[in-house]
Amino acid sequence: MRQKNMHSLRVYLYIAALGVGVLLLSLLLFSKPTPVYEEKEFPVLGTIVRVKVAGDKVSSNVLLNTAEQELYRLHNKFSPNVEGSIIQKLNTDRKVEVDEEGLFLFQATYNYAVITGGAFDPTVRPLLKLWGFDDINSPKKVPIQEEINRTLENVDYRFIKIDEEKREISLLKDGVEVDLGGIAKGYAIDLVIQKIKEIDPGATGFVDAGGDIGIIGPKFGELAWVIGIRDPFSQDALKSIDTIYLTSGAVATSGDYERFFIEDGKKYHHILDPEDGYPAGNASSVTVIAEKAMIADVFSTALFVLGYDNPALDYFTDFGIQALIISPTGESTETSGFDYFREKM
Repeated sequence: MRQKNMHSLRVYLYIAALGVGVLLLSLLLFSKPTPVYEEKEFPVLGTIVRVKVAGDKVSSNVLLNTAEQELYRLHNKFSPNVEGSIIQKLNTDRKVEVDEEGLFLFQATYNYAVITGGAFDPTVRPLLKLWGFDDINSPKKVPIQEEINRTLENVDYRFIKIDEEKREISLLKDGVEVDLGGIAKGYAIDLVIQKIKEIDPGATGFVDAGGDIGIIGPKFGELAWVIGIRDPFSQDALKSIDTIYLTSGAVATSGDYERFFIEDGKKYHHILDPEDGYPAGNASSVTVIAEKAMIADVFSTALFVLGYDNPALDYFTDFGIQALIISPTGESTETSGFDYFREKM
């Protein structure tokens, strides 16, 4: 009887060991390794663009190289400070022929200028040059009122003419210059993500272009990326005033702490109001969440110009955005759906 029991025990242990072996083999065969993230920074588009990505089927370094090529292509094509770019040619020659991509970006730019009532205006470049915000090396100054008034005569998006049939962009008035900085950065993020996804649909990570962030895919394939909204009143760039969680889509933040100078104890920042020619003074930070980085980029600028007490804030949610606006005195207001993104997904 004892031998029979021992035999049964051995059979049971053999079956259990076999089951454990099959389970371990299944885990080895079917479980995926934890994604390994690689990241790289690129000084393009007037900022530092950081790409962090983990490939699924393709090497992360291959995906970083793809991002690099796309970023520099767009920088050389749309930066107003690059010799031979579409924007530089338009500002110099007053007329330029564009390809399908150029036509799309100019049409989008013009449409968003209309939608925002000119709060987002691509013809602010003369004002940026006047204040010294057109280039990092330009000398900064507070212009006199007469200079501002004279420059404002050349600031109006309606001075841009788009001929779709000829694919031709024209400037209708001497002195008008364009700068697509308020939309091109977001557009570039979207294009980089699109290119990466075409090569490797399962890739995850994000693209961070100086406060504009587009999600390539969830962290480790399933977790939300934790994004801190910078405290606009702190000199510590890492101090957050709020936190959101994203597994997809994009977020853009415009703040008066990004590019500024101080004269006679007063701070002057680069987000200029096309209406009066001065730095917009009724917001310190605007964060916009949208499905695309280009949309978030445009509206973070426009809502900053429109300010904290904008009565039409919720109207803009019809264009697929949620927004948080922080006033110069530290008060905040937000669209009805913004709170959703504070929850861990």
